[in-house]
Amino acid sequence: MILELIQSIITSQNALIENYGFIGVFVAMILQSIIPIAIPSDAVVIGAVVLGIDNISVIIASTLGSTIGGIIGFSITRKGGKPLAVRFIGKKNIERLENWFEKWGNFIIVFGRAMPFLSSDAIAYAAGLTKINIKLFIPLALLGAFLRSLILVYLGDKLLEYIPKIL
Repeated sequence: MILELIQSIITSQNALIENYGFIGVFVAMILQSIIPIAIPSDAVVIGAVVLGIDNISVIIASTLGSTIGGIIGFSITRKGGKPLAVRFIGKKNIERLENWFEKWGNFIIVFGRAMPFLSSDAIAYAAGLTKINIKLFIPLALLGAFLRSLILVYLGDKLLEYIPKIL
């Protein structure tokens, strides 16, 4: 049942991107940031490239969509996620996370959100549990999302070079 739901979401995402291009990528990136388990951002960006959406449009739409989704995730945990997180992972682990962000927060946000195949959304949710100011989070998240988009568009282009050889 859950796999069918995820497959349905992925099919809808592909239709959204094919039918609406830039706006479809933008909306898909916001949605995948809020529901990161169902739609991986890497698949959205690489899929958009493979579907023939202009690379610059994909970079802009995915960067902005991911950043807006990251702000939503940050805000969700900032507004009420800490008690829930403490219950699931413990107060000591939250304190460790806060200390880690205190020391490395800027780098964690930029590079954590930039690294393909890692959950950039988890970084946004985790940052919301810490003391980092949202005014600092936003530009760092934007930079990380931009770098990730560049990397994934490049990987999508490389994948396109091999698709005809595979078929």
